[in-house]
Amino acid sequence: MINSAVNLLVEPQDYYNKSESREDLPQINLFKLVGNLGYHAMMLEVHLTPKPGLVDLCTNGAHDDMDIHTFENSAQAINPFLIQFLYAGLNNADTPIDSLLPKLRPVGLNAEKAMFQATSGINTHKGMIFSLGIVCGVIGWLRGNNLSFDAMHISKAVKCCCHDLVFKELRQNNDKPKTYGEFLYKEHGLTGARGEAASGLATVMEHGLPAFEKTVKEGFSTEQALWQSLLVLMANNLDTNLVSRGGMEGLLYAQQVAQGLLVKGGCRYTNLESELTELDEIFTEKKLSPGGSADLLAITWLLAQMNELSPKYA
Repeated sequence: MINSAVNLLVEPQDYYNKSESREDLPQINLFKLVGNLGYHAMMLEVHLTPKPGLVDLCTNGAHDDMDIHTFENSAQAINPFLIQFLYAGLNNADTPIDSLLPKLRPVGLNAEKAMFQATSGINTHKGMIFSLGIVCGVIGWLRGNNLSFDAMHISKAVKCCCHDLVFKELRQNNDKPKTYGEFLYKEHGLTGARGEAASGLATVMEHGLPAFEKTVKEGFSTEQALWQSLLVLMANNLDTNLVSRGGMEGLLYAQQVAQGLLVKGGCRYTNLESELTELDEIFTEKKLSPGGSADLLAITWLLAQMNELSPKYA
């Protein structure tokens, strides 16, 4: 059976027929469902409370220019473009996967424009658009080639799609960096979201997703599994958002405190919520925001849903 998170979004009869024949599972319904899951991933991430340095239901974290409503408006503006990413992948399924990225860029630019319009120019989800857009585009491509779209296949396809992204957009501009991402690569060798995509979402696949699925399997709630995954991601992710705000010292501090909470038990730790609340105050004072890990948390949850959903369309 499809998991409870999906049941919160849709009526199962909208997406499934009793017959197991693939012809009885309309393409448009699958893409509608995946798009809704992508939107829900954004909402789950921002609503998870408390989180250190990040916008949530109680505080704005280290952000002076945005709040929960900014993120909700942004997610709503981005939502219609997720199905466009899926169809961009499907419509280019007859081309090699390593040529897909340019086909996704126009959708991404339009999604960014809609985001900025909804937020009066505030960048809430630019990194999320990049990651979600590639994942959705790849799912469409996999579906168009009658391939499984579970996390493993998505990871491999994302890696093929983005394998030369770091070289083209970071290494070639290493002498004269024009963007802050290029500067961080030159100064620290950090590749950010580009590197994560080029690796096939390695941080998610090796850390975030196993932590989430293991925690859920052990009977913990989705909220607890998201906390566990966020801590694991923070402990292992070379988050350029943290470096841009607090230098390498800020990154190392966030990794150490996340690892400390994991040593105490993570989501099993009785005082986790109170310590996360205290950390939120500290991160806010230090102006630290693990926004890159927050983006990967949303991707983690989405890939977990794809592992549940893909066998239904095999």
